[in-house]
Amino acid sequence: MRVIRALVAWSWVTALCVRAAMDECSDEQGRAQRCLPEFVNAAFNVTVVASNTCGSPPEEYCVQTGATGVTKSCHICDARDPRNHHSAVYLTDYNNQQDTTWWQSQTMLAGIQYPNTINLTLHLGKSFDITYVRLKFHTSRPESFAIYKRSREDGPWVPYQFYSGSCEKTYHKQSHVFIRTGDDEQQALCTDDFSDISPLTGGNVAFSTLEGRPSAYNFDHSPVLQDWVTATDIKVTLNRLNTFGDEVFNDPKVLKSYYYAISDFAVGGRCKCHGHASECVKNAAGRLVCDCKHNTAGDDCNVCKTFFNDRPWRRATADSANECLPCDCNGKSSECYFDAELYRAMGHGGHCRNCADNTDGPNCERCLDNHHRDESGSRCLSCSCNAVGSMTPQCDHRGMCACKPGVTGEKCDRCQPGYHSLTEAGCRACSCSPSGSTQECDVNTGQCRCKDNVEGFTCDRCKLGFFNLDQMNPLGCTPCFCFQHSSVCDSADGFSVHTISSSFHTDDEQWTAQQRDGSSVSVLWSPSEQEISLMSDNYLPMYFIAPGKFLGNQMLSFGQNLTLSFRVDRRDTRLSAEDLVLEGGSLRVAVPLIAQGNAYPNENMQTYVFRLHDSTDYPWRPTISHSDFQKLLHNLTAVKIRGTYSERSAGYLDDVSLVTARRGPGVPARWVEQCTCPQGYQGQHCERCTLGFRRGRPELGSFSSCEACNCNGHSDACNPDTGACDCQHHTSGLSCERCKDGFYGDATQGTVDDCSPCPCPTGATCAVVPKTREVVCTNCPVGTTAVTCVSAHHLCVFVSHLLPKEPLHIHRASGSGPANCNEGNTTTQQQSAFSEAINP
Repeated sequence: MRVIRALVAWSWVTALCVRAAMDECSDEQGRAQRCLPEFVNAAFNVTVVASNTCGSPPEEYCVQTGATGVTKSCHICDARDPRNHHSAVYLTDYNNQQDTTWWQSQTMLAGIQYPNTINLTLHLGKSFDITYVRLKFHTSRPESFAIYKRSREDGPWVPYQFYSGSCEKTYHKQSHVFIRTGDDEQQALCTDDFSDISPLTGGNVAFSTLEGRPSAYNFDHSPVLQDWVTATDIKVTLNRLNTFGDEVFNDPKVLKSYYYAISDFAVGGRCKCHGHASECVKNAAGRLVCDCKHNTAGDDCNVCKTFFNDRPWRRATADSANECLPCDCNGKSSECYFDAELYRAMGHGGHCRNCADNTDGPNCERCLDNHHRDESGSRCLSCSCNAVGSMTPQCDHRGMCACKPGVTGEKCDRCQPGYHSLTEAGCRACSCSPSGSTQECDVNTGQCRCKDNVEGFTCDRCKLGFFNLDQMNPLGCTPCFCFQHSSVCDSADGFSVHTISSSFHTDDEQWTAQQRDGSSVSVLWSPSEQEISLMSDNYLPMYFIAPGKFLGNQMLSFGQNLTLSFRVDRRDTRLSAEDLVLEGGSLRVAVPLIAQGNAYPNENMQTYVFRLHDSTDYPWRPTISHSDFQKLLHNLTAVKIRGTYSERSAGYLDDVSLVTARRGPGVPARWVEQCTCPQGYQGQHCERCTLGFRRGRPELGSFSSCEACNCNGHSDACNPDTGACDCQHHTSGLSCERCKDGFYGDATQGTVDDCSPCPCPTGATCAVVPKTREVVCTNCPVGTTAVTCVSAHHLCVFVSHLLPKEPLHIHRASGSGPANCNEGNTTTQQQSAFSEAINP
């Protein structure tokens, strides 16, 4: 009993040394601390399974007295009789000293003796930290028995302790062996201390799990002993009965006095919870489990709860509760596991599972592969990189994919401007002319996107009616002007860039000014600033007027820039639609100062550039065609630059320049056209009619069409401006349509013999009578008569005879007067008929 008391006291001292209030798993400040369930007899009222029990069938047994010749007290063991049975339930029931109950085996008479053994198996229903195993025998203690344990219900039986007077013979173990530091502390020892036959009843055997094991005083840090004391099942194997040796006589009475009988089977320990629970409870299935704290779980609090795996599970110690810590999943998961490698590397072992919002990583701290963080940073989106156009499925933090050469787009799903035909190798560069294209092409065919006036697969040629493929020209090519007579032209050779300019270094260079109504105002020239200025007293605008060198035929400035520097003295500038005005050729166009990308004027001198072009990108108003724009420049009569913009304000002008061209060496002016003229036209711009052609509308000048001269075959040329033929073959008229004076005939026949000399005296003219084809002289000298020159009276009489029948047609040379029908008795009707005959 002293041994038992010592073991129990030792267990309580051990518990008290840990920390006060061991039934509490946190201290008064709420900090986690080690906690232990109460120390109990784990075997109490737990059914023991005995491999042999007396009473089936009923049998007699006798009480051993140890005295020879003394009559033994014998009794009946009957499993059916509640008063006389000795089943295994009596091993773990309440032990009443006044009313002792016990389990009992069959007697030696029934064959109970070595090598036949009996097993008493105690299933605790859960793992316990075992402090001791105590057996109280109702008979003498066995000569040889062993205690076994299992650390888990399906595990192997491991010997705890051997008791034998014949350790080597029975268990092949030496007796009285001590475990030294460094030895295996889980080895079972064998002792003969409790193997005497006396006492014949009430003998105790108490096995302390930690006694004699060096690491017992460092138990918290000894996994070997922690496992050693763990048991879910205890088995006692009874191997050999103790006898006085009188069994050799086979006296039934003697044999009936030898049997195993145990009145109490006690197992002292605590429900195993590894310091993470202060009690064990029955679960829904009726099984005993720990009521786990410290974020632990499992029947024995032997694992961390789900999502509390940031460090490895450890049993609580006196120094640390070793509670399980939550995983850091950034709110993206409620599942994790402990990652030992991660813990070694980072000091945090919680590895999150099933991260939400396309996140990944031990802490769901990054996006899944091929995903990127959205703008809010709260979730990840798929990169969705085009499999063909991207270098890799992974994009950057903005969602931009890494594209193959020539590929663009956030997802690398299209060719860059200037590339086409998306393939595994990327996109191919467009072979586009930089001068004629937008540097883009059809993404599928490679057909280049041409500027407005350019054509061709690679945009390498001007459209019909355009010339001078120029990279600086937003339209690509300049339209042919040719005074609208030809649509075929090319760049003229021999012209170089020339600039007409005014820099006002010495004076105002003949610049003038006027108000909007045309009245003149004074221009001020500043010798110090070398600029000119205008100052207004009212809100009416004033304009700078360019001198003659900027005017006249400036057709070679078409498509080029007019540049000027300008500033105002105040910022309250109110711009208008007519800040720069061009007039000429009965046309007028204007633009605001800020047109074509120019800045608002202020107190600082700024440069303003205006392209002289009809494109909609250069909004001259009203909108006119390119041919009209060139017509305006062909006879530029005024360049007006607004100088004032508000009341009592001033404007300052400097460095005005107009790009044009002239014949001579220098930088080639490729925008000057050389027209290919159609039949009837000639000159660089088809501005003249060729030999044999004349102006259809001379008043239009070079803009008039050229028509073939009509000289009725009597001339090869005519005046190109008036159209008058240089008549031959005795013809005359604008088109050589009649015979000249002194000749008669039909000049419209187109032969050299159309006109013949009149058979009349010198100075006379003649006519042909249509019906008779008779040549009649006209304009005869006064009073003459002859075959070929009759008197006027006779001719008039002749006419009067013909008048009722048909009209009289008399052919005469141009310039001769009508025959005089006022002589004689000619009537007014006869005079009129004669006049019509000779003046058809």
